[in-house]
Parts: sequence; structure tokens; C-alpha cells
Amino acid sequence: MAPLTISFQGAARTVTGSRHLIRFGERRWLFDCGLYQGHRDEAERVNRSFAFDPASIEAVVVSHAHLDHTGNLPTLVAQGYPGPIHATEATTQLSTFMLADSAFLQERDVEHVNRHGIGKPRRALYGQGDVANTVGRFVKHAYHAPWQLAPEVEVCYYDAGHILGSALTTFAFRTGGTSMRLGMSGDLGRPNRPILRDPEVHPGVDVLVLESTYGDRFHTPAAETERELVEIVERTVARGGRVLVPAFAVGRTQELVATFHGLCERGQVCDLPIFVDSPMAGETTAVFVRHPECFDDETRRTFEEQGGAPFGFQRLHYVTSPQESRSLNDRTEPCIIIAASGMCEGGRIVHHLRHGLGDARNTVLMVGFQAEGTLGRRIRDGAGLVNVFGEPIRVRAEVQSLDGFSAHADQGELVSWVARLDPPPRRIFLVHGEIGPAEALAAVLKQRLGAEVHIPTRGEEFVLWS
Repeated sequence: MAPLTISFQGAARTVTGSRHLIRFGERRWLFDCGLYQGHRDEAERVNRSFAFDPASIEAVVVSHAHLDHTGNLPTLVAQGYPGPIHATEATTQLSTFMLADSAFLQERDVEHVNRHGIGKPRRALYGQGDVANTVGRFVKHAYHAPWQLAPEVEVCYYDAGHILGSALTTFAFRTGGTSMRLGMSGDLGRPNRPILRDPEVHPGVDVLVLESTYGDRFHTPAAETERELVEIVERTVARGGRVLVPAFAVGRTQELVATFHGLCERGQVCDLPIFVDSPMAGETTAVFVRHPECFDDETRRTFEEQGGAPFGFQRLHYVTSPQESRSLNDRTEPCIIIAASGMCEGGRIVHHLRHGLGDARNTVLMVGFQAEGTLGRRIRDGAGLVNVFGEPIRVRAEVQSLDGFSAHADQGELVSWVARLDPPPRRIFLVHGEIGPAEALAAVLKQRLGAEVHIPTRGEEFVLWS
């Protein structure tokens, strides 16, 4: 019997840089290959190096398009990876321009750092040529349509309900008349959220690799989140300020837009302009519009009856050109600006923060997870002074966080989802979470489900089957 092992090469006791190496005898596959986000020097070191030879990998299986799961694929390809990249159709479409945008932002950031002499000279992880070589490798798969990764290995995708095209992935290994099933959650979504269908529960697995981002907490109910959002907007408008919202261009921005559409329809927010300042968010929304089959019933009905809503409505403006983006900082009236990136590590939100953090009239509203070492985390944690583009900025703006918009399942939702697997997993590995949330979730899973739970360290390898 060929031994089966898994080595956790990323997102181990941290949230970013998902990368897991699966070995089955002499065969090797990679599950996800994401960018690590954090301090510039550490991110450079982690993202440039692999603890394995990329040329030795036969295939990559991708869970979804977020860059902390796909963003280092061009580096892998540039260093000699020769094989296919498996993903859902929506993930393939989203990744095509997300990876190109990642290369563009890296090149621009490196140019800025080198021009201003901030630290030692740097070069981008990859360029547009590497991205072109990468997106040409994608092989599309539908949900519930098994495919053969190898003669003795079958893979199947199920809807994870996290972002458009996100997938729960099962691997079925068979040899010598016996079999073993491995489940990889990627990022698990939440039930009863706007736009997307609820996460599916796939057939039971023997071993489960499960995310633990919010393993130590319960999200605020939707009604309370909306009430807090309205209060934040009204308070900021009364000061004559603007609401700056760092948000991932894929998933979070569309959910925010849908939420503001509902609040506007009900007259719960005052009449002020809402800007989505992200070309990638516009391209992402176009992909959403092409995939109404992924919507939940309410969103699909609204989309059909209102001619494209909730992704486009009267007060909403999509900003594309750099000139229009810069002009937003010259506006004097209150407004809402939603811009990427979600952790403030790049993109147009950083420019808005440079202009807006020092103004006490403004509010910076965090609506997603902020990983350790990111600018977003420092702002969220109350830093009085932060560096933006290498320049110190005094934080005078109000800073608020709303966890109710999270696309990641909380502790209760994670445990409930695992409990519905039939049969339940015998072993669970917790990844994509800092150590505190992972330990809290591990304790609950052990108590309620009696499972053997591990929290692997980076590079740690486990034998799953021998």
C-alpha cells in the first residue's frame, strides 16, 4: 500500500499563505498556493522559497480565487512547475485578472520602494509573463463532477459558500481493495449570508483539513451588524467625514454593495454617494453577473426582477481610472469609499488611508480579518502612528470593526458543519488560523465530536495512511 502523507507548507498557525503538499507513494500534489501577507521582509522570504522542488509536483488543486490561496501560483510556475491547475470555472475566471492585478501591484510597490530607497533594492515576485503562463494551466471542473487526479485518486468539488466558485474538496484514495477519504475545507462560508448559496455538506471523510480563522468567536447577527453599520455611517456623515472601507475585491465588496442596496431600498441610510474604487472589484462583479446559478434564491430573484441589482443601483459608482480615484480625495462632501485590499497591504485603499487617516472627521471601517503584521491589523489594534508608503501618518480617524460581514464560518458554524459529516472524520487538522482561535476550536471539536485534532506547525508532515 502506498503511504499517504500531508505536509503543511503554509497557513499553519497563521491565516495567510495556504499551501499543503500531499504525497501518495511517489506522486506529489499541491493543494492551494497562496501569498503570505505580513511584514514586507518576512513576506518576501516566505513567498520566494519552497521547501520542495516545484518541478516535482504533478498537479495543483485550488480551493478558491482569494490571493492567500492562489496568489503564489505564478512564482511556482516561474520556478519550474510544469503541470495543470485544477479549479472551478468561476475560480478560473476570477484568478485570471486577480493574478494579473497582483503582478501589477507588486511591480508598482517595488518601483515605489526602490525609488524612495526604503530598505534594500527589491524585485517583484513575478510579472505579467508569469501570470500568462499560469492562467494557461487552469483546468475547469464543475461542482459534483468527480475527476481522476491519478488512476487511484478521485477528486470532487462541492460548494463552500465562501466566495463565488469556492470549493470544498474531497480526495478518495483507493489501493489494494481499501480506500481512504480526505477532505480539504479551503475557506468555509456561512449559512444565510447575502448573494451566495449556503455551504454544502459533502460525504463523510476519514481525515479533514479545516480552516480555523474564527475558531474562538461567534459572529454578530446580521440585523445587529446592519444597525451598527447605519450608526457608523450616520455618525461619520454628521462630522462631515467619509467612511473608508478596506474590502477584498472578491466577495466582500459584492456583499457590502448588496447590503448598502438593501439599506438604501429601505431608506435606512442617508442619501450619499457610494464609490467602489477598485477596477478588480468591477471585473469581479462582472463575473458574478455571469454566474447567477451560484446565487441564493433571494439574490437571484432580485437580480432578475431589478435588472442587475444588487450589484448596480443609483447611488453606487464604480471607479476605474487612476485619475478618478485620485479625485475622490478632493471631494468635500461625505461619502463611502470601498477599496481593496482588505488588509491594507496594497491597492487603492492605501492611497485613501494616506489622505484620510489623519482627519478626525473620517472613519476607517474594517469588515474583514486583519492578519498579524499587516497595516490593517495595526490600524485595527489602535496604533496611533502607522507607516503608509514608508511615511509616518498620525491616526486621528475613528476606527471601527464589524465582524458580521465575515465570509468565514465562526466557531458555532464550523462545529455544526463538521458534525453533519457522515461518517464523522476520525482526524482533523486545523489550519488557516492563528494559534488562539485554532486551540479554542480544537477544544470544542474534541469535546463535542471526540475527534483527534492536530494544529500543525509550518513544514510539519503527517502520515494519513500507510
